[in-house]
Amino acid sequence: MPRQITPTVHEAAHQGAVLVDRSNLGMLKFTGQSRLDLLHRMSTNKINGLASGEGVATILTTDIGRIIDRLLLYASSEAVYGLTSENNADNIARYLMRFVFFNDDFHIQDLSADTAVFAVYGPQATARLVAAGFPDQALPLHHWRQCPVNGLTAYLHRTDPINGDGYFVMCQLPEREALWQHLVQNDLVVADEAAFDYLRIEAGRPRYGRELTRDYIPLEADLWADVSFSKGCYIGQEIIARMESRGKLAKRLVKLHLAAPVDPGAAVLADGKQAGTITSVAEGGEHVVALGYVKTAVLEAGTTLQVGETAVTSQM
Repeated sequence: MPRQITPTVHEAAHQGAVLVDRSNLGMLKFTGQSRLDLLHRMSTNKINGLASGEGVATILTTDIGRIIDRLLLYASSEAVYGLTSENNADNIARYLMRFVFFNDDFHIQDLSADTAVFAVYGPQATARLVAAGFPDQALPLHHWRQCPVNGLTAYLHRTDPINGDGYFVMCQLPEREALWQHLVQNDLVVADEAAFDYLRIEAGRPRYGRELTRDYIPLEADLWADVSFSKGCYIGQEIIARMESRGKLAKRLVKLHLAAPVDPGAAVLADGKQAGTITSVAEGGEHVVALGYVKTAVLEAGTTLQVGETAVTSQM
């Protein structure tokens, strides 16, 4: 059954701002003198130049360039904090420790159970957070700062926008309920899991386990900004660099509109032949939105798409 969203939440997300509990995201703390160097050599983006208060999105890939997970890394003066995808912190910690050599000073602590992560999305996200007591200062994408708010210690992180803007607001677990209530009282409309899924699909944001899997490479998922083509080697770098140099992908992630709900995993057909796969579906009133990987040649040709008997319209 497709995920659904109510008209009230949809309107708030497009005209105001919504609040989402995203505490199922994992939080890892990396310490030791080798922390930046190891993360740099293990993932797709430049890490080793991060200063305190800065952050970056980067991707762990297999030796054939397929996605293991997308990490959001935040540097402080003494550590790097990493958000993993939902309930994936332990897996990522175990994976990274396989590549720690005897001369590396690198340590991992899983803080997931002690960290609350809230997201604020929408065109009025900044204004609503300022009204709630957060500083009225520009924060670049993925950068962060500690903020005392209403007697609480919160951490504000700029994140991937949905409907114009996006922030993570984090705190320690004992302050979770007080911070949540403070945000709700400042004109933020609560969006549940189903509503968030609709909004991120509508915005074309890929998600772990759906679009971010070992079936795809970062470029196919339109995560070009998370990949540096000028840094040194990392696992999977040769495959990703080769695909970038060719200048064309065999398939890519696209937003889709459907005439009726379908199940994730359904085949996308072009002239009766499989041309792609639906990865996520959500429903809002009369609208059914989806994400899927579709062959680039089919998209460029403007070929009519279907899932079974259901008409599909792509948004290039």
